[in-house]
Amino acid sequence: MIHNYLGQSFLYLGNEYPIQISQEIDIKQDYVVFDGDKLNIYVKQLEDEKIKQALKRFYYQQCKTLIERSIRSYQSNFKIKPRSIRITDNNKNWGTCDSRQQLTFNWKLAMAPLKVIDYVVVHEMCHMVHLNHDRSFWRLVGKLVPDYEQMENWLALSSWKMTV
Repeated sequence: MIHNYLGQSFLYLGNEYPIQISQEIDIKQDYVVFDGDKLNIYVKQLEDEKIKQALKRFYYQQCKTLIERSIRSYQSNFKIKPRSIRITDNNKNWGTCDSRQQLTFNWKLAMAPLKVIDYVVVHEMCHMVHLNHDRSFWRLVGKLVPDYEQMENWLALSSWKMTV
């Protein structure tokens, strides 16, 4: 049964939207469509777990698209390109960059405003140049996202709402 999701709303790109759940027994896979006003969830079975999985898959897909777009728009500021880009369920970090320029991002970023997503992308791309948080690193971040402290603030104040 769908006890936990009735009447709920969820963040998407920084705004809260109500959900509408529809049972569609003929579909191959459960899915979510954003129509500008609400998140429409289509599931074979009206069960909380099915709804949760459909929402997570939607956020994963959206996050991957949004992150790739952001990386493309900021790439001209960097000589180095990311070796790989992954979306994960890491609850400790919004993003990571390792010494091999492999970038990893949390799927929940799709719930944040675009400018916050851009900030996290820039933050991790700056780690391709500076693998620490020294003054040079923050200077580079600040050059590309002058108001980055506001983005960090949004994440700090809103992360508790970024859940399914």
